[in-house]
Amino acid sequence: MADFSTVFFDDFNGGSVDRGNWRTLYSGDYGNGAFSWTPDQVSVHNGVLDVSIERQGGGWVAGGLSTIPDGQTYGSYEFRARIEEGQGTAGVILLWPSNNTWTDEVDIVESHRGDREGFAFTNHGTPWETQYIGTDVAEWHTYRLDWTPGELTLFVDGQQAGRMTNDVPDQPMSFGIQGHVLADSEWWYGGGPDGSTPSEVNIEVDWVRVSEYTPGRGDGASAPAAAPAPAPVAAPVVAAPVVAPVAAPVVDFVAAPVEAVAAPAADLDDPWSAFWVDGAVDWAAAAAHVTANHAATGQWWI
Repeated sequence: MADFSTVFFDDFNGGSVDRGNWRTLYSGDYGNGAFSWTPDQVSVHNGVLDVSIERQGGGWVAGGLSTIPDGQTYGSYEFRARIEEGQGTAGVILLWPSNNTWTDEVDIVESHRGDREGFAFTNHGTPWETQYIGTDVAEWHTYRLDWTPGELTLFVDGQQAGRMTNDVPDQPMSFGIQGHVLADSEWWYGGGPDGSTPSEVNIEVDWVRVSEYTPGRGDGASAPAAAPAPAPVAAPVVAAPVVAPVAAPVVDFVAAPVEAVAAPAADLDDPWSAFWVDGAVDWAAAAAHVTANHAATGQWWI
């Protein structure tokens, strides 16, 4: 990594979240109405960061944290993580504008399937681009995104898994980890929780390294030793009291807006599959659906 120099490395060996690195803990209701974010769902124990998604009473809560307002333009983001299975839940590890105003977004790992047998790597540019990576995110893996001028390159366990060059962000971005609960209407994710969904689903992170882009002047830092697999699953520990201001809810455009027009259930690897009729795409139906989505949301998407 000769083009990158470490900004911070967190191995979560303390007793609580290091607020010097993680400036924002999420709080507030999410736009799809399916859950709320609360700082209580973020904890550190046994050398692992735990971002928890949990059923409480008749609803759901989830954790999230970010380096907002700290950020940088270009850099490398490396982490070792796993996301437990759970229908109707999702973990998202992403880059988000440091000014907390949505104009760009890069979802490094978006576990949109309950079985975690793959994940989406998405650049929310114009147009949006998603690459589906066939990695079981319920197991421990090391992920790295290298963000350089005009290019996003994703590595899984040291092997290149994705690359994008279209409309790459060029503004300061912050690194975040967040849990989600999906609404029943979000068919493109497979819908909300059901009877198979555990009452608690955890996003576990063993370590995170954030590096700035310093072409030809990198520090050559290497990844630490891998976490044992499988890692022990510990009971959630309530985080220490928040000592820094909790940010207003972070509006996340990972999921399409709730107002989007419904369509038949589709194969998530082929967004056109909902419109296949007798072996061919019904382009008129697809066009009508995309046009309706644009009218409702201002965004062109399937």
